[in-house]
Amino acid sequence: MMNRTTGLRLTAVACAGFVVVVVSPLGRRVAAQQPTIAVASVARSVSGTVADAQGNPLNDAEITLRSADPKARPVRSDANGRFRIDALPDGAISLRVRRLGFQERTVPVKFVADRTATVFVTLDEAVAALNPVSVDVEGPETNTKLREFYARERSNHFGYFLDEQQLTELHPDQTSDALRAVPGVLVRPSRRIGNVVSIRGCSPLVWVDGLRAPNGELDELTRGSDVAAMEIYSSQAGVPAQYTDRTATCGTILVWLKTY
Repeated sequence: MMNRTTGLRLTAVACAGFVVVVVSPLGRRVAAQQPTIAVASVARSVSGTVADAQGNPLNDAEITLRSADPKARPVRSDANGRFRIDALPDGAISLRVRRLGFQERTVPVKFVADRTATVFVTLDEAVAALNPVSVDVEGPETNTKLREFYARERSNHFGYFLDEQQLTELHPDQTSDALRAVPGVLVRPSRRIGNVVSIRGCSPLVWVDGLRAPNGELDELTRGSDVAAMEIYSSQAGVPAQYTDRTATCGTILVWLKTY
Protein backbone atom coordinates (compact mmCIF):
# COMPACT_ATOMS: atom_id res chain seq x y z
CA MET A 1 0.00 0.00 0.00
CA MET A 2 1.15 3.63 -0.43
CA ASN A 3 1.33 6.33 2.21
CA ARG A 4 0.33 9.53 0.35
CA THR A 5 1.79 11.79 3.05
CA THR A 6 5.34 10.50 2.81
CA GLY A 7 5.33 9.23 -0.73
CA LEU A 8 6.64 5.89 0.52
CA ARG A 9 5.51 2.47 -0.54
CA LEU A 10 4.62 0.18 2.37
CA THR A 11 4.83 -3.53 1.73
CA ALA A 12 3.53 -6.00 4.30
CA VAL A 13 5.17 -9.38 4.41
CA ALA A 14 3.98 -12.20 6.67
CA CYS A 15 6.88 -14.01 8.30
CA ALA A 16 6.61 -16.61 11.13
CA GLY A 17 3.34 -15.18 12.46
CA PHE A 18 4.45 -11.55 12.33
CA VAL A 19 3.83 -8.84 9.79
CA VAL A 20 6.95 -7.11 8.54
CA VAL A 21 6.56 -3.77 6.83
CA VAL A 22 9.15 -2.88 4.17
CA VAL A 23 9.48 0.83 3.43
CA SER A 24 10.92 2.02 0.08
CA PRO A 25 10.79 5.32 -1.85
CA LEU A 26 7.95 5.45 -4.32
CA GLY A 27 8.95 4.98 -7.95
CA ARG A 28 12.69 4.91 -7.14
CA ARG A 29 15.23 2.16 -7.49
CA VAL A 30 18.38 1.97 -5.47
CA ALA A 31 21.32 1.38 -7.79
CA ALA A 32 24.44 -0.35 -6.48
CA GLN A 33 27.45 1.97 -6.54
CA GLN A 34 30.12 0.57 -8.83
CA PRO A 35 33.75 0.88 -7.63
CA THR A 36 36.06 3.08 -9.72
CA ILE A 37 39.08 1.22 -11.13
CA ALA A 38 42.13 3.35 -11.90
CA VAL A 39 44.04 2.08 -14.93
CA ALA A 40 47.73 2.94 -14.77
CA SER A 41 49.40 3.73 -18.06
CA VAL A 42 52.27 1.39 -18.90
CA ALA A 43 55.55 3.21 -19.53
CA ARG A 44 57.20 2.44 -22.85
CA SER A 45 60.60 0.75 -23.08
CA VAL A 46 63.05 -0.30 -25.78
CA SER A 47 65.75 -2.95 -25.66
CA GLY A 48 68.17 -4.07 -28.31
CA THR A 49 71.60 -5.21 -29.45
CA VAL A 50 74.43 -3.37 -31.21
CA ALA A 51 76.70 -5.39 -33.55
CA ASP A 52 79.19 -4.90 -36.37
CA ALA A 53 78.58 -5.83 -40.00
CA GLN A 54 79.59 -9.45 -39.28
CA GLY A 55 77.09 -9.76 -36.43
CA ASN A 56 79.66 -9.57 -33.63
CA PRO A 57 78.27 -7.74 -30.57
CA LEU A 58 79.79 -4.33 -29.82
CA ASN A 59 80.28 -3.31 -26.22
CA ASP A 60 80.50 0.27 -24.96
CA ALA A 61 78.40 1.65 -27.82
CA GLU A 62 76.65 4.90 -26.86
CA ILE A 63 72.87 4.90 -27.36
CA THR A 64 71.18 8.29 -27.08
CA LEU A 65 67.42 8.80 -27.04
CA ARG A 66 66.39 11.37 -29.64
CA SER A 67 63.04 12.80 -28.59
CA ALA A 68 61.49 16.00 -27.26
CA ASP A 69 62.75 15.18 -23.77
CA PRO A 70 65.83 17.37 -23.08
CA LYS A 71 66.70 15.34 -19.97
CA ALA A 72 67.34 12.12 -21.87
CA ARG A 73 70.71 10.61 -20.97
CA PRO A 74 72.73 8.13 -23.08
CA VAL A 75 73.23 4.50 -22.10
CA ARG A 76 75.98 2.10 -23.19
CA SER A 77 75.82 -1.44 -24.49
CA ASP A 78 77.19 -4.20 -22.26
CA ALA A 79 79.74 -6.90 -23.07
CA ASN A 80 77.12 -8.71 -25.19
CA GLY A 81 76.17 -5.56 -27.09
CA ARG A 82 72.83 -5.33 -25.28
CA PHE A 83 71.08 -2.27 -23.86
CA ARG A 84 67.69 -1.21 -22.47
CA ILE A 85 65.98 2.16 -21.94
CA ASP A 86 62.86 2.41 -19.76
CA ALA A 87 60.29 5.10 -18.96
CA LEU A 88 60.24 6.45 -22.51
CA PRO A 89 58.01 9.47 -23.22
CA ASP A 90 55.11 9.35 -25.65
CA GLY A 91 55.55 10.52 -29.21
CA ALA A 92 57.95 9.67 -32.02
CA ILE A 93 61.30 8.31 -30.82
CA SER A 94 64.55 7.40 -32.53
CA LEU A 95 67.93 6.25 -31.21
CA ARG A 96 71.36 7.60 -32.13
CA VAL A 97 73.99 4.86 -31.86
CA ARG A 98 77.71 5.67 -31.87
CA ARG A 99 80.93 3.81 -31.17
CA LEU A 100 84.54 4.73 -31.72
CA GLY A 101 85.79 3.31 -35.02
CA PHE A 102 82.29 2.92 -36.48
CA GLN A 103 79.93 5.12 -38.44
CA GLU A 104 77.17 6.77 -36.43
CA ARG A 105 73.64 5.55 -37.12
CA THR A 106 70.13 6.78 -36.22
CA VAL A 107 67.28 4.25 -36.11
CA PRO A 108 63.53 4.87 -35.56
CA VAL A 109 61.73 2.93 -32.82
CA LYS A 110 58.40 1.24 -33.55
CA PHE A 111 56.38 0.10 -30.54
CA VAL A 112 53.97 -2.84 -30.47
CA ALA A 113 50.66 -2.97 -28.61
CA ASP A 114 52.25 -3.64 -25.23
CA ARG A 115 54.35 -0.45 -25.55
CA THR A 116 57.67 -2.23 -25.91
CA ALA A 117 60.14 -2.33 -28.78
CA THR A 118 63.16 -4.40 -29.73
CA VAL A 119 65.84 -3.20 -32.17
CA PHE A 120 68.96 -4.71 -33.69
CA VAL A 121 71.47 -2.07 -34.78
CA THR A 122 74.33 -2.84 -37.18
CA LEU A 123 77.22 -0.38 -37.38
CA ASP A 124 79.64 -0.16 -40.29
CA GLU A 125 83.31 0.49 -39.65
CA ALA A 126 84.52 4.05 -40.18
CA VAL A 127 87.29 3.98 -42.74
CA ALA A 128 89.70 6.91 -42.48
CA ALA A 129 91.62 7.96 -45.58
CA LEU A 130 95.25 8.38 -44.54
CA ASN A 131 98.29 9.39 -46.49
CA PRO A 132 100.19 6.37 -47.83
CA VAL A 133 103.22 5.35 -45.78
CA SER A 134 105.99 2.88 -46.35
CA VAL A 135 106.65 0.22 -43.73
CA ASP A 136 110.08 -1.19 -43.03
CA VAL A 137 110.18 -4.40 -40.98
CA GLU A 138 113.58 -3.54 -39.50
CA GLY A 139 112.10 -1.42 -36.72
CA PRO A 140 109.78 1.45 -35.78
CA GLU A 141 112.41 4.13 -36.26
CA THR A 142 112.66 3.33 -39.98
CA ASN A 143 109.10 4.60 -40.42
CA THR A 144 109.36 8.27 -41.39
CA LYS A 145 106.84 9.66 -38.93
CA LEU A 146 108.12 7.51 -36.05
CA ARG A 147 111.74 8.23 -36.91
CA GLU A 148 110.97 11.92 -36.39
CA PHE A 149 109.13 11.07 -33.17
CA TYR A 150 112.12 9.18 -31.72
CA ALA A 151 114.48 11.96 -32.77
CA ARG A 152 112.40 14.50 -30.87
CA GLU A 153 112.10 12.15 -27.89
CA ARG A 154 115.90 12.16 -27.60
CA SER A 155 116.42 15.88 -28.06
CA ASN A 156 113.23 17.77 -27.18
CA HIS A 157 112.99 18.53 -23.46
CA PHE A 158 109.71 20.48 -23.67
CA GLY A 159 107.42 17.59 -24.57
CA TYR A 160 106.24 14.43 -22.83
CA PHE A 161 106.69 11.34 -25.02
CA LEU A 162 104.93 7.96 -24.98
CA ASP A 163 106.41 5.38 -27.35
CA GLU A 164 104.94 2.08 -28.51
CA GLN A 165 106.57 0.03 -25.75
CA GLN A 166 105.18 2.30 -23.04
CA LEU A 167 101.72 2.24 -24.62
CA THR A 168 101.85 -1.56 -24.83
CA GLU A 169 102.62 -1.74 -21.12
CA LEU A 170 99.84 0.73 -20.28
CA HIS A 171 97.40 -1.05 -22.61
CA PRO A 172 94.88 1.84 -22.51
CA ASP A 173 91.25 1.02 -23.19
CA GLN A 174 90.70 4.61 -24.28
CA THR A 175 93.61 6.56 -25.75
CA SER A 176 93.20 9.22 -23.06
CA ASP A 177 93.83 6.63 -20.33
CA ALA A 178 97.52 6.68 -21.29
CA LEU A 179 97.70 10.36 -20.30
CA ARG A 180 96.53 10.01 -16.70
CA ALA A 181 100.11 10.12 -15.37
CA VAL A 182 101.28 12.95 -17.64
CA PRO A 183 102.03 16.12 -15.61
CA GLY A 184 99.55 18.95 -16.22
CA VAL A 185 97.01 16.75 -18.04
CA LEU A 186 93.53 16.22 -16.60
CA VAL A 187 91.37 13.32 -17.83
CA ARG A 188 87.66 13.42 -17.01
CA PRO A 189 84.69 11.22 -18.11
CA SER A 190 82.90 12.47 -21.20
CA ARG A 191 79.13 12.65 -21.70
CA ARG A 192 79.68 11.28 -25.19
CA ILE A 193 82.49 8.78 -25.81
CA GLY A 194 85.49 8.01 -23.64
CA ASN A 195 87.06 10.88 -21.72
CA VAL A 196 87.68 14.60 -22.06
CA VAL A 197 91.32 15.71 -21.96
CA SER A 198 92.33 19.16 -20.78
CA ILE A 199 95.67 20.91 -20.25
CA ARG A 200 95.76 23.91 -17.95
CA GLY A 201 91.95 23.86 -17.80
CA CYS A 202 91.08 23.82 -21.50
CA SER A 203 91.17 21.55 -24.55
CA PRO A 204 94.48 21.01 -26.38
CA LEU A 205 94.78 20.90 -30.17
CA VAL A 206 95.00 17.31 -31.42
CA TRP A 207 96.89 16.17 -34.54
CA VAL A 208 96.49 12.60 -35.84
CA ASP A 209 99.20 11.38 -38.22
CA GLY A 210 99.97 14.96 -39.16
CA LEU A 211 96.33 15.92 -39.76
CA ARG A 212 94.96 18.80 -37.69
CA ALA A 213 91.72 17.97 -35.85
CA PRO A 214 90.32 21.23 -34.41
CA ASN A 215 87.72 20.77 -31.63
CA GLY A 216 88.33 17.01 -31.77
CA GLU A 217 88.40 14.89 -28.63
CA LEU A 218 91.21 12.35 -28.43
CA ASP A 219 88.93 9.36 -27.73
CA GLU A 220 86.56 10.27 -30.56
CA LEU A 221 89.42 10.41 -33.06
CA THR A 222 91.47 7.36 -32.07
CA ARG A 223 91.39 3.98 -30.34
CA GLY A 224 93.97 3.08 -27.72
CA SER A 225 94.99 -0.13 -29.48
CA ASP A 226 95.75 1.76 -32.73
CA VAL A 227 98.17 4.32 -31.29
CA ALA A 228 101.92 3.81 -31.82
CA ALA A 229 103.20 6.97 -30.11
CA MET A 230 102.12 10.31 -28.64
CA GLU A 231 103.73 13.66 -27.95
CA ILE A 232 102.20 16.00 -25.37
CA TYR A 233 103.16 19.69 -25.20
CA SER A 234 101.62 21.79 -22.42
CA SER A 235 102.46 25.05 -24.22
CA GLN A 236 103.72 26.17 -27.61
CA ALA A 237 107.30 25.72 -26.45
CA GLY A 238 108.93 22.75 -28.13
CA VAL A 239 106.10 22.05 -30.59
CA PRO A 240 107.63 21.09 -33.98
CA ALA A 241 107.43 23.98 -36.42
CA GLN A 242 105.12 22.16 -38.86
CA TYR A 243 102.61 21.59 -36.04
CA THR A 244 102.77 25.06 -34.48
CA ASP A 245 99.34 26.73 -34.35
CA ARG A 246 98.70 30.06 -32.66
CA THR A 247 95.21 28.92 -31.65
CA ALA A 248 96.68 26.06 -29.60
CA THR A 249 96.83 28.08 -26.38
CA CYS A 250 95.98 25.02 -24.26
CA GLY A 251 98.73 22.77 -25.52
CA THR A 252 99.19 20.33 -28.38
CA ILE A 253 98.92 16.54 -28.62
CA LEU A 254 100.50 14.73 -31.58
CA VAL A 255 99.21 11.18 -32.14
CA TRP A 256 100.95 8.67 -34.38
CA LEU A 257 98.98 5.59 -35.43
CA LYS A 258 100.28 2.10 -36.08
CA THR A 259 100.67 0.96 -39.68
CA TYR A 260 99.38 -2.52 -40.36
